[in-house]
Amino acid sequence: MFTRIARHFLVQGSFLTFLGLISFLLLCSQVIAQPIIVEKGTISVDTTWSGEVLIKADVEVAKGATLTVMPGTVVKFEKIEPFGPGKLYEDKTHQFPRAELIIRGKIIAKGTKDKLITFTSADPSPKPADWGAINLLDTEGNIIDYCDLSYAHTAIHAHSGKVTVTNSYIHDSGVAVGQKNVKEFPTKAEIIVHNNLISTNGGGLLFGKGGILIASNNNLINNELFGIYCKKGGASSVIKFNNITKNGKGVMFFATEKFQIHNNNINDNTEYNMTMLEGQEADVDARNNWWGTTDEKKIKELIRDKDEEAELGTVIFTDYAKASIAEACLTK
Repeated sequence: MFTRIARHFLVQGSFLTFLGLISFLLLCSQVIAQPIIVEKGTISVDTTWSGEVLIKADVEVAKGATLTVMPGTVVKFEKIEPFGPGKLYEDKTHQFPRAELIIRGKIIAKGTKDKLITFTSADPSPKPADWGAINLLDTEGNIIDYCDLSYAHTAIHAHSGKVTVTNSYIHDSGVAVGQKNVKEFPTKAEIIVHNNLISTNGGGLLFGKGGILIASNNNLINNELFGIYCKKGGASSVIKFNNITKNGKGVMFFATEKFQIHNNNINDNTEYNMTMLEGQEADVDARNNWWGTTDEKKIKELIRDKDEEAELGTVIFTDYAKASIAEACLTK
């Protein structure tokens, strides 16, 4: 079509008109390519983002409003002064130092396999903690699906929030996913994390203060400090069919009771495959996992519990799997 238009103008001798058309088309393409600039403030009505979005400071989605992020959208956060003028709140208890997307209403970020949604730093030389978090405060019904999240303090954090995180790649952040309950918020923290690649973060999944984590079929690999950290985690949590390998520590426990973790591959972590921290007095039922070996002595060498410190509970690892669990880790 473009060739036909060009021929028409050239045949008619209207070359200057043709050049004008070219300039107009180039101008249109530049306008279309301009990113959406989002300044510090609150989104109070239903809003849709697409293309490229640049967040310049804290942005809050208010109660009753839904932020919809379209497939292929790239959301970038400017690196602002920690707890500086770009922050909406002075409270440091439920906020992160740098620019964050605060969700009190709802976020629906559903990409596709071919068109991931990206949340990342706008810095040309990005580093972990360049931006804060997708920070869910007393909210439910949130969806993060087919997204690529990187260079955050904590990529996704639920302060008494509920969210489903699926089919995503979370990397190069301080912590990939975190959660805790907040007394003044009526919603109870619950995160469903399924079929994600969680790699090269400081830590993978961190949950506590009674929060519930449903984690299945995730690949938690090469996280510097831990794959999963259960810090006063809720007893109704389920951790199954995950591949937890090559992290600093595989799974850590602190002050958690009635917790079960089954049918995972927990092996080849640098320091311990499973460790109890001071204050973990309750036993942990960790049967039916694959530890990388069937040699019980070698399994025990990479578990820290009562045998290493008398005040700790015991990791029960009997009935261990005899081979790697094939159903674990569906991520590609």
